[in-house]
This record gives sequence, C-alpha cells and structure tokens, in this order.
Amino acid sequence: MPGGRKPPSLLAFHRDASFATVRLRPPGSTVVTRLFSFRFDVDTHRCVREGMPALSRLGRRLDAPFTFFVNMGRAVSRRATLGSLLGVGPRATGAVDGPGAPIQVAAKHPARRKLGTTGWLHAAVLNPRVGAGSPEVLRAALDDGHEIGLHGGRNHAVWQTEAAGWSPERVALEIDAVLPGLERVLGATPAGFASPGWVTPPGLAGVLAERGFRYWADQHGAPPGGMTRSPAAPMALPSVRTALTGEPGGVAYLEHLDAAGLSAREALARFEHDLEGAGEVAVVYDHPYWAGVRALDLVEAMVGLARAAGFDVVPLAAVARAGA
Repeated sequence: MPGGRKPPSLLAFHRDASFATVRLRPPGSTVVTRLFSFRFDVDTHRCVREGMPALSRLGRRLDAPFTFFVNMGRAVSRRATLGSLLGVGPRATGAVDGPGAPIQVAAKHPARRKLGTTGWLHAAVLNPRVGAGSPEVLRAALDDGHEIGLHGGRNHAVWQTEAAGWSPERVALEIDAVLPGLERVLGATPAGFASPGWVTPPGLAGVLAERGFRYWADQHGAPPGGMTRSPAAPMALPSVRTALTGEPGGVAYLEHLDAAGLSAREALARFEHDLEGAGEVAVVYDHPYWAGVRALDLVEAMVGLARAAGFDVVPLAAVARAGA
C-alpha cells in the first residue's frame, strides 16, 4: 500500500458502505481465484492496544488486508466469573453451528497464559472498554487498509455465557448499545459481525440485516472454507465459515498449535497441510493478543505460504462478496 493509501476496493467499502468486488470465477474465465483471510477477534484491552497495532502495521507492510472483529464493550463479566468460581450460573457453550451444542474443546491456553499476569489482572480488576476505549487504534487500522467489524455487544463474557437464551429484542438492545460508536469511527455501518465464543442467539441474522450488516461469521470448522447461508434467515445474510481453527470448539488457530506443543516449523507444516484441503476459501481465526504479540513472525510466514499456494489475501468482506 504505497504512500499509505488504502486499496480502492477497501476505500469504497469503508466510505461508501459497498463491498470489495472479488469473484471466485471471473466472468468468461475458467480460472478459480482462491481467497485467504485472517480474522482476528479483538476481545480485550491487550488485543486492541498491543496486538492490533502490530498486526495492522504488518498487514500494511505485506499489502495484506486483515479483518478485525472488535468488541466495543468490556471483556469481563464479574457475575459470570463469580458464578464460574462457585460452580453456579450460566457458562459458555461455544457452538459449532448454533447455540448450545455440547462440545469438547481442543488444546488452548488459559487466559492468564495468553494475557500475562499483569494483563489478566488489568482485565479482571479494571475491565476497561475495549474498542470504544481505543478509537485511535481502530482508525489507524482503517487507514492501513484493514476491515473492521463488530464483535458482540456490551460485554464479551456476558454474550458468550448468556446469549444462547436471549430474545431477538435483547440481541437488538445489545447491538444498538455499541454499534453507533463503531459507526462514528468507520464513517459507515460495518459489513461484518461475529459473535463472542461462536454463540449465536436466536434471531441474530435478522437483527443484523435490519441494521445494514452484509455478512456474519459465526460458523467454524468442517466443512472447510466456502460460503453458507444463515440457517435463521436463509436469504437475508450470507455467512462466512471460518475453517482454520483448533477443533473441536473453534479455538484460535495459532494459539491451538502452540498449546498442542508444535514448534514454529511444525506449525507452518501443519498450516500448509490445512491449506491444501481448504478448497477455494481459507479463513484463519486468532486473537491479536496472541498472534500480534507472541506469533507475529508466524502470521507473516503464513501470508507468504498462502500466496505461494495461489491464494489472494483479502478481508472477510471480500470473501462474503465473492460467495454472494
């Protein structure tokens, strides 16, 4: 992105609320364009203040636009944390294709390992607003050519532990509480939405479509890649599936590989293997506090490997547009 200019398609997407035009099969062509995306869910203060700027700068240097789904509220629910400690109250379910699906979870690190002791205590005690507390970081990522979507409502942990039982009215209340703040940063309604913890409340697709969202990204795991339609509103909103995750449970990909004990060399070999089976679309999921702080070199290497395998690196909005 020479001279700090955004790619024209992303500029149009952010300022005119239109999609980047990318097609898997251009008209009159038999050549298939393979699309690769990194999606990063920005859950905590460390995600937005440390990991996101590092990833944003890396993406700009590589001419590789990423997608950041940003929590505009707070990360921690003290009520949910206390209930978990006491063994009472709701807990996160983490659905594969809908709320409430019972699953086992693949190898992952505990929050204290990911955030560090100081960061973990900062989140637990101060519990600062995430995206809404760092609008300058979001604007900088936008200027670097990246896509920014919305991640949940007023509280990440509350959504993850309770949203499966919400009414559509409660879902609308949560989104309406934070969406205007993100729209002020972007100058438009974001195209994409992703639920915390893959927990999809009833009626979500319809609520998003009414507010001008153009896709959602709540599905993960097999079948790999590709596009599906929302089961809640089949013609209302395209759904982008995130295939490259730690399974079962949709664990962040790079974090999972590290927690499983893979070296950097082994992690890249695993990634190359996963790319081979990804088909036309490969979407990798992680968090900025891990990928941008602990695994930045791996992110850069994966972008290079994806391009060597014939993938175009695009934001998730372009994947949604290609499958629409």
